[in-house]
Amino acid sequence: MIDPVAIRAGLEPGALVPITIYCYDRVGSTMDLAREAVQTLPPDALPVLIVADEQTAGRGRLGRRWVAPPGSALLFSLGLHPPAVATTMPTTLIWLATVALVETIEQETPLQAGLKWPNDVLVKTSTGWAKTAGILLEGGWDKNSLVWAIIGCGININAAPDPQITRYPATALAIAAETAIDRLRFLHMLMRRYDYWLRRLYSGESDQLWQTWRNRLLTLGQTVHIHTGNDLVYGTAIDVERNGSLIVREPGGTLRRIESGDVGLVDDHSRNINEV
Repeated sequence: MIDPVAIRAGLEPGALVPITIYCYDRVGSTMDLAREAVQTLPPDALPVLIVADEQTAGRGRLGRRWVAPPGSALLFSLGLHPPAVATTMPTTLIWLATVALVETIEQETPLQAGLKWPNDVLVKTSTGWAKTAGILLEGGWDKNSLVWAIIGCGININAAPDPQITRYPATALAIAAETAIDRLRFLHMLMRRYDYWLRRLYSGESDQLWQTWRNRLLTLGQTVHIHTGNDLVYGTAIDVERNGSLIVREPGGTLRRIESGDVGLVDDHSRNINEV
């Protein structure tokens, strides 16, 4: 089990992320614990990091279950008071979490990493791109302003879901890289990247993070089909807006702005990269 002392020992002196650390061997959901902590801890105790070896009620987008054998994944939630730019544009925190993870993967493994809109982290395998992590964002609002936020993250380190029960290609970092991955070291490096980007956001700098996130999107330029919940959108993903919306050009030339949905890539040899 990863413990707070071990996590603290690997952080940079004066790190902003995290300030408070809680570790558990087994919980329902780190998101639930982080939600309680971020609303009850004093401001100087935030950001708060909740880490678990196992979740019995882990979830991804749209309430879908996130299942991982005990000790095989990095499962954590980070609760914080958002930087000013994120109070009106919460997707900034998705940029931060996904970019930090892509950078850490490429620093700590030989793998190439990329992003599938809106919040999946993929790595390139011998058979194509496969999902290795997902990001979940929750928050509390007051008069149209985000006052607290929780970034949830599940990273497949040593085991991947059974392909018979998933609707997307998935892998684990150790499987794709064909080498052992130290969960604690990986978490140390990831928190350092969180710290780097969060400092930039607190200082009002978001342009570089935005461009980095956009440049990492594998979805752009691809033919996609998107289940929005109300209909199925088919076309070419041509761009993203600063609020996170995906712009899709349909076959007739109509532009559609998609705020959320489940994206699949058409004619991708690694199968459709579908839902979280």
